[in-house]
Amino acid sequence: MEVKNVVLSSLLVLFSYMAVAKDSIFDENAMLACVAELSRHAADDVAIGDIKKQCHEKIKSPLTKRMILEQSASSNPFAILPHKPNYILPFTYFEANETPYENVLQGYDLDNLEIKFQVSLKYIITENLFVENLDLEAAFTTTSWWQAYNSDLSAVFRETNYEPELILSYQVPWSLFGMTIDYTTLSFNHQSNGQAGTLSKSWNRIIAAFTVVDDNLIWNLRAWYRIPEEAKSSATDTAGDDNPNIENYMGYGELGLLWKVNDNHNIDFMLRNNLKSDNKGAVKIGWSFPLSTHLRGYVEYFNGYGESLIYYNEQTSRVGIGVKLTDWL
Repeated sequence: MEVKNVVLSSLLVLFSYMAVAKDSIFDENAMLACVAELSRHAADDVAIGDIKKQCHEKIKSPLTKRMILEQSASSNPFAILPHKPNYILPFTYFEANETPYENVLQGYDLDNLEIKFQVSLKYIITENLFVENLDLEAAFTTTSWWQAYNSDLSAVFRETNYEPELILSYQVPWSLFGMTIDYTTLSFNHQSNGQAGTLSKSWNRIIAAFTVVDDNLIWNLRAWYRIPEEAKSSATDTAGDDNPNIENYMGYGELGLLWKVNDNHNIDFMLRNNLKSDNKGAVKIGWSFPLSTHLRGYVEYFNGYGESLIYYNEQTSRVGIGVKLTDWL
């Protein structure tokens, strides 16, 4: 009860600082970036008004705004771009599952209250690779679950997942069975928790992702193929497959949806399912809202398998509250 009161109190404090952030600032920055980019390639006699008109026609969706701003920042040699959202949830509550840690806890208990945060960055290696608007990008995401309030365990980082990626992104819309695909990526993805022995979890995937923009709804379908690994000769073997049946819990893809409710509030969904008779899956719901021009409040709920690699085959449920430094859009 005390833990839940802390979370509820934090929620009230966070709401008390809610302010209206102006989406027009985001629009203005995207317009300035577009004008600057088109001006670089325009003839000297082209009027600035004509360039602005082109930009108004080009900026049709929140996804387009993000791509324009990324292209503008990529010319800055000191800029590293956000990839997935960057956030910190100082208070998350979950029913701590100690099963994977039975051999290492040595009589201590995990706290149900912990901090979760994510840092996700990418760098555009080269633009217009082979064909126009085909870019090669490198990305790195780390997500941590920190037992910061557990003094008995020396406030350890319970789990950290590391996710480097090499990505081909194509920004030109194309048609698939009559549906317009607005953004397409193909990536090599490695995910690992950096542990050893029985706690070690990792896998490699080829991931294809397709994004469709429908007004204020942005759909994203990710489908993956896991690169096979040889079986371990024993559970403590350092070589071989750490999680041979991970597809039974994580499936072969996931569906994401971002709903821009209005200029200030975003709701994102993630649905994952193994599509088997022994049904396993996961759902995640997030709500972000403005606190200031650049900072957003964030509430997240997760239920299912695979929130982290250590729990890929253990069902977990978590609710958290905190702030986003960067959002999806």
